[in-house]
Amino acid sequence: MDRFDDMRVFQTIARTASITATAAEFDVAPSAVSRRLKALEERLGVQLVHRTTRTLTLTPAGETYLAGTNDILDSVEHLEGGLQIGAGTLTGRIRLSAPFSFALTALPDVLKGFVDENPGVELDLQLTDSRVDLVGEGFDLALRIGELSDSSLIAKRLCPVTMAVAGPPSLIEQHGPFEKPADFAGAPSVVYTNVPNSHIWTFGDGETVATRPVFRVNNGEMLREMSVRGLGFVREPRFILAPAIEAGQLIEILPDINWGVSRLHAVYPPMAHMPVRLRTFIDYLAGALKC
Repeated sequence: MDRFDDMRVFQTIARTASITATAAEFDVAPSAVSRRLKALEERLGVQLVHRTTRTLTLTPAGETYLAGTNDILDSVEHLEGGLQIGAGTLTGRIRLSAPFSFALTALPDVLKGFVDENPGVELDLQLTDSRVDLVGEGFDLALRIGELSDSSLIAKRLCPVTMAVAGPPSLIEQHGPFEKPADFAGAPSVVYTNVPNSHIWTFGDGETVATRPVFRVNNGEMLREMSVRGLGFVREPRFILAPAIEAGQLIEILPDINWGVSRLHAVYPPMAHMPVRLRTFIDYLAGALKC
């Protein structure tokens, strides 16, 4: 039985507080995880977790063991990663979260390029417009656009994301002309639910105009498509609007106005020794991404 594997299984049990969730991550039966935990406790001669029908919590001995395993596995990861990068043979898995629209638009070629250069690294990507709990859900890294609210995470700026306003020709004819941002006051809009008060559009040096929201959704591509169908004007990242603008389905309105610039960040939990494969991946993203 590999003691390092025992440590990794125990770390996952502690993080998920669930035998079933741990089994799912390791692609084994829950009974196999339970047996492994029991064997670990018997070998150490201490109880590591309190088990009830609904909860699983660490004992004081479990907390001590977890802290030790974190230090040991971080050191092993750092040592092996240094050797791998010296030999040009990075291995291991990177679990990544990214927003749907951005990932579908900007990531395929970038991720393909990284895997081509590092065939020993496995990328595990989850697409979601919700903000995942990096530590609790076992992610190494997340790509996030906009304000960062969790100060416990470390963030690396990657590239700026410019905002644009657009609408279909029929809606512009009905509600236009638009000669200044204030002309959008009360105009129908489709808005993004993951940003508070997203019907209030910021422009210039912090001025605002309040539109009239008629449709809300938590996905940028759906916003674009509903605007294409004439439901409302839309303000969102230019990379999402670009295909419809290029196709003539939407017309960019007041393109010389600064409708806001957000930024794409790579965020990750603090760690004593960042795995070399993760540091290499973040550096690759910084050099390859074009927002």
